[in-house]
Amino acid sequence: MIASIRAELRKLLTVRSTYLIFLGCLAIIVLFAGYGDGIRASAASLRNPNQLAQESYSAILFVGLIIALVGLLSFGHEYRYNGIMYTLTASNNRLKSLAAKAIVVTIFAVITSVIFALFSPLCNILAIHFSGKRLGPQSFDVWDVLWHCVFVGWGYAMYAFILVAIIRSQVGAIVMFLLIPLIGETILAAVFKDLGKYLPFTSLQSVTPGSLVALPANLAHYVTVSLIYIGGGLLVSAVLFARRDAN
Repeated sequence: MIASIRAELRKLLTVRSTYLIFLGCLAIIVLFAGYGDGIRASAASLRNPNQLAQESYSAILFVGLIIALVGLLSFGHEYRYNGIMYTLTASNNRLKSLAAKAIVVTIFAVITSVIFALFSPLCNILAIHFSGKRLGPQSFDVWDVLWHCVFVGWGYAMYAFILVAIIRSQVGAIVMFLLIPLIGETILAAVFKDLGKYLPFTSLQSVTPGSLVALPANLAHYVTVSLIYIGGGLLVSAVLFARRDAN
């Protein structure tokens, strides 16, 4: 199992898109948290005691969706270039290969989520300082902010991983991953008002306090719904991947 994890980690870190997407996410954070909410910060936002925490949540809700594409692309490349055959023949257990991929995606998602959750408020602080403005007293519970951000970032990554494992097409998985939250769930939530809190991406995004998509329900509900979708998706992925036609 350790050998499989190392092999998957090597694949992830040798793909150029991994670094391009990561650097792109950092640039987006600098633009929005540094310039938009820092240099051009309004007086009201400077007095907001939750300004820094909101920067962390805003960052993970947006760039978390983008960084999740790293795991999707890493797995999707194998189907696109028929490398999946080498993966399946290199291991004596297909489920072990799938588990190794999920573990590596989880590790990457957790690390990048922590980086983004801390980098965003840091950019905001530095931008406000160098622009000659003054930020009011802040309430920033590091561990509380981190677990919310890590859960959302990991959830995004798992959704992307599940889609590519089921669809087995890189392009198809990317399209579905972007269309479901941006268009599909938006339409469903608008038509069926109470359905939103049971949708996968809406529930996941609502884990962050003050989320614009949050609907009336408690935090435990959103976490539970998200975990049910992730658990069910991984189960379906495992069943399909274990079949002989997994390639």
